Amino acid sequence: MDEVIKTRNYRKHIMKRTLDICRACHRPRESLRHIVFGCSHLANGEYLHRHNQVARTVHQQLALRFGHIDFEIPYYRYDPASILENSSALLYWDRTINTDKYITANRPDIVLVNRSVRRAIIVDITIPHDDNLVKAEKEKVSKYLDLAHEITAMWNVESTVVLSRKAFAWLLDQGKNKYPNRRQ
Repeated sequence: MDEVIKTRNYRKHIMKRTLDICRACHRPRESLRHIVFGCSHLANGEYLHRHNQVARTVHQQLALRFGHIDFEIPYYRYDPASILENSSALLYWDRTINTDKYITANRPDIVLVNRSVRRAIIVDITIPHDDNLVKAEKEKVSKYLDLAHEITAMWNVESTVVLSRKAFAWLLDQGKNKYPNRRQ
C-alpha cells in the first residue's frame, strides 16, 4: 500500500479511477497542492486560520524582542494586543493605518516602528506554494508600497520596509541566537 494521501487526483492517475473533482469546491483536479493552497472553499476558513496563526507567531516574537511582553506562550494561546508601545518600539496588530491621502491597502498584519533606528516595518504574511513564491512576494510589496511612502512621510522615519516571507528569515536568525545548539 502506498503511503500517500489518496486525493481524487491520485485515484484518477495512479489508481486509474475516473473522478478527480474536488470534494470541497467541486472544481477539477483535487490534488494535494489544490487542497493545501488552492481550494476556494477552504480559503476563507482553513487558509485564513493558518495565516493568522503564522502572523500571531511573528507578532509574539517581535513583542518579545522589543520588550512588550516578558515571556513566550504557545502560539495557539497568544492573543495579540491591537497596540503595544514602549520607549523602544510601537507594534500594531491587524490595525487600519490612517493616512493623509486615501490608500486602499492600509491594514497590514503587523506594523513595527523601531524608535531607536527610526524605521517602520510593514509585515504582511503570505503563505504561497513554492511555484507562486516570487509572485506572491511581489504582490505583497506592491500592495503596500503607497502605505510605506505615507508612513515614511507621516511618522518621520528614515525608511519603511515591506516584509512577508522575509519576516520568517528574520525570526530564524533570532532563533539561532536564542537556541545556539539547535540544528536548523
